Amino acid sequence: MTLTAGTRLGPYEIVSPLGKGGMGEVYRARDTRLDRDVAVKVLPSDLAADPDALARFEREAKAVAALSHPNILAIHDFGREGEIVYAVMELLEGRTLRKTLDAGPIPQRQAFDYALQIAKGLSAAHEKDIVHRDLKPENVFVMRDAHVKILDFGLAKRLETKAPAEETSAPTSSGTQSGTVVGTLGYMSPEQVRGEELDRRSDIFSFGAILYELISGKKAFQKSTASDTIVAILRDPAPELSDSGRGVSPFVDQIVRHCLEKDREERFQSAKDVAFALGEASSSAGGSASGFRPAYAPAARWARTRYAVAAVALAAIAAAILLLRTNRQPATPPAPTGPTRIAVLPFENLGAPADDYFADGVADEVRGKLTALPGLQVIARNSSTPYKKTTKTPKQIAAELNVSYLLTATLRWEKVGDKNRVHVSPELVDVTRPDAPTSKWQQSFDAALTDVFQVQSDIAARVAQALGVALGAGDAKRLSEKPTENLAAYDAFLKGEEASNRLGATDPPTMRKALAFYEQAVSLDPTFLLAWQRVSGAASSLYANAVPTPELAARAKESAEKTLALAPSRPEGYVALGNYYRLVADDAPKALEQFEAAQRAAPGSADPLRGIALAEQSMGRWEAAVGHFRESERLDPRSVPGWTSIGSALLRLRRYAEPREALDRGLAVAPTNLRLIENRAMTYLGEGDLAGARASIAAALKTSSVDPGALIAYLANYNDLVWVLDEAQRELLLRLGPSAFDGDRGTWAMALAQAYALRGDATKVHELAEEATKQFAQQAAAAPTDAGRRVSYGLSLAYLGRKDDAIREGESGLQLSPVSKDARTGAYYEHQLVRIEMLAGEPEKAIDRLERLLKIPYYVSPKWLAIDPNFDSLRKNPRFERLIAGG
Repeated sequence: MTLTAGTRLGPYEIVSPLGKGGMGEVYRARDTRLDRDVAVKVLPSDLAADPDALARFEREAKAVAALSHPNILAIHDFGREGEIVYAVMELLEGRTLRKTLDAGPIPQRQAFDYALQIAKGLSAAHEKDIVHRDLKPENVFVMRDAHVKILDFGLAKRLETKAPAEETSAPTSSGTQSGTVVGTLGYMSPEQVRGEELDRRSDIFSFGAILYELISGKKAFQKSTASDTIVAILRDPAPELSDSGRGVSPFVDQIVRHCLEKDREERFQSAKDVAFALGEASSSAGGSASGFRPAYAPAARWARTRYAVAAVALAAIAAAILLLRTNRQPATPPAPTGPTRIAVLPFENLGAPADDYFADGVADEVRGKLTALPGLQVIARNSSTPYKKTTKTPKQIAAELNVSYLLTATLRWEKVGDKNRVHVSPELVDVTRPDAPTSKWQQSFDAALTDVFQVQSDIAARVAQALGVALGAGDAKRLSEKPTENLAAYDAFLKGEEASNRLGATDPPTMRKALAFYEQAVSLDPTFLLAWQRVSGAASSLYANAVPTPELAARAKESAEKTLALAPSRPEGYVALGNYYRLVADDAPKALEQFEAAQRAAPGSADPLRGIALAEQSMGRWEAAVGHFRESERLDPRSVPGWTSIGSALLRLRRYAEPREALDRGLAVAPTNLRLIENRAMTYLGEGDLAGARASIAAALKTSSVDPGALIAYLANYNDLVWVLDEAQRELLLRLGPSAFDGDRGTWAMALAQAYALRGDATKVHELAEEATKQFAQQAAAAPTDAGRRVSYGLSLAYLGRKDDAIREGESGLQLSPVSKDARTGAYYEHQLVRIEMLAGEPEKAIDRLERLLKIPYYVSPKWLAIDPNFDSLRKNPRFERLIAGG
């Protein structure tokens, strides 16, 4: 509802509109009783009937009314006229700080004066247990006489107060449910972005963002997109103030950065401290460009103390900041001579076989807690899992993993009637003695299922104690952390872990099954960090290995950002974002940034190192990638993903004996891993040994647990190895339906078309190529930036004989992801374009491209070309024959 001039609200007569505030329209009005002009804020009629909106409006009025300070907007009255609800405030003449900033640079002395006034107003509010929660330049008003007022406590919360004996240093906001995000992006604190409960220190972060902008003229965290801004708030430091060119002193920079600490425990703990630091900085700086004296500072005091105070204040504030830090961090124990190496073996399930996943999950959680402790080097899960139900002795296992201790356990999940209990009997085994291994610690735990997380924490704590690991306050807190409070969510998560082998699988059917469980977990608990990471990882994997869709891309990114928002100091969110940028966005440099951030958060973890190596591959840094793969292998010595990754890298470096050794080690542990089987066969192809490749595939098919249809479909899809299959295997391929290719009719039709092409059946080739072309056209339209779909579309067109269209689509795909952008996938797309040009009757162009391809890391070699029938059309070309001879 818009009020016209002359409208009466009780004793207040509307004069003219002033604008819109955070929760309603604001008018100039006349107080007919006191004969003065006031501002009247009116709640819109459609919201006045909303109990929540009305409560917020009343809260604003009461919060401001409780304050009386020259730097806070004063409220005079609150009332209702019919359906209209309103608040009456002092009328201010001037403009908001936002408009002041937008008008141009603010003189530094004036900027500091504004900041000091804001800090003093904020301090007064905090002393009344009121947190603003939406502090930003739009909510700060600069009057014509340079006096500053804080406006709009529409998001304000009164803090719960406790009895003196219960008081803490961080009271929380009442009425705010954890997980609800309020505030304005760009000025929100990290905890605000994460939807956590807020206290005074959140306002201090927002104040720091304003102070940064006042001094530099630039926003501290604002990026081009909301998601990038969130990441900056959670992870990135504000740009250096020295870059502003305004001669900012290191001391002032220290104050700003102390306000903007990501961890609220590291910030100034009160606005009063901030105001004191600002006041001392201004006094000590003598009004220079690098420090500011407020306009109302006593001149006599300034003159007497400006030199003496400078040294004292700088030392005092620096000491205060240091004290704030050290009081909140445990003292770092003396560095040990070397970390204690321990492996957490799979816990033996003594219950029903269907409960194996639960035993694995408990072991994983204990392993994760121990990994976070200083002084321990914990063998990663991928290396520990192969010892599930092993017959090897502890001495053998310890020797293979190069560890001094093994943690084993038996577990039984008892489900009888209403009883739902977990019995866990862990044992810490010392294998360092020359004689038989000895038990270092052993204890049984019997608890209700609801206490399973406490059992996990207790086991980790007792192991640390037995190994002499000194636990600081932060370590104890990490040990007590629960992955989730929701047991149903935890159960769904563990089922997803079992289905995907902790994201070790990449085939689409497996990932879809796992994703459904992970989605169920986050729907039951939206704050479940690890489940969000898995949702992102599964979505990224599906985007890269199945039909790419915008929905999968969005899910991968949003879930990664959610993971990071929940725990910006942990590696999971960075790993998830790294995989998104690598597999979905095709942005290797950004992926590398994320994986490096993950490594800084967890320097002893193999996953970030493996991610770094994969990103380096895409950037063409192959030797560096191999080095990082080797380093991750040291931390995770029996990891199937590790062996797969290093085998793939060495294959592309054409060092065929080396990758085969790594792949064999992986297959000894995971004989059904399809990627390991394929890459091993490809090492023979690189050597020109087709018989060796076929024998390798045949040996894998003899393994009873390998699904022949799944393996044949995988070989026909990834790296297009239809030509390597023997006749019986091709017969099986031709009997497979689209379901064997995750329902992707385009990929299915293309694989079968290639099989029929090898038989010389032109009719079937044309029929299937038409189906593939139809499907790939739709997929490329749905994901126009996906290079793989575009190149596949071009290949299907080439099989139809549509030469110009085929080359155009193939080239457009390669332009989206050339070798210069992604050395790994770009080389594959180059290979596919060679095939397109051969089918399109452009042999010289194809050979030109092949010559370039053989000069860069890629699995195709001169000896490969000699046996691959796809290159038969080039056999009599002298240039092609020279390429083969060069191998």
